[in-house]
Amino acid sequence: MLVNAYRGYRLKIMSELRRAFHEEHTPHQIALSFSIGVFITALPTLGTGFIVFAVLMKMFATISKLALLSSVLVMNPFIKPLVYLASINLGGLIITRRLAYTTDPESVLTFLIVGNLIIAGFLSVLAYFFALRAVKKYREAGLDVVDEVEGVVEKEMDKIEAESPTG
Repeated sequence: MLVNAYRGYRLKIMSELRRAFHEEHTPHQIALSFSIGVFITALPTLGTGFIVFAVLMKMFATISKLALLSSVLVMNPFIKPLVYLASINLGGLIITRRLAYTTDPESVLTFLIVGNLIIAGFLSVLAYFFALRAVKKYREAGLDVVDEVEGVVEKEMDKIEAESPTG
């Protein structure tokens, strides 16, 4: 029974991957989706960014789900603390004209929000141009990323299945 559930889950993953990679979006839509995702994940949302992602995906058919969700890979748990630290210091520089050396929670939060909005905006603009260039190059080269990704996922899923006690 567990093996059947696993196989069903595996088929669902593969189906979603195929669907995501075959989305018909323009390079601008993909780049904008990625850029929006970077902006949202750069903000201190405490995990609620995924709710925003779900709302955006439901509301706008032009959003590339794959591009939006892949932004999480860029703003991962190793990068976010550095963004927050830079945000606090940038906010402190903007508000007080010096680096943010304070333990006052309200000041730190204010510095974080001000600095983070600026950094998130900057990162999202960079992300847009990076993604736009990457998508255009990918399409010009006629690369078949779908087959490559499916092959990698199949191999990893086979390993997991082989290592499972019921596999």
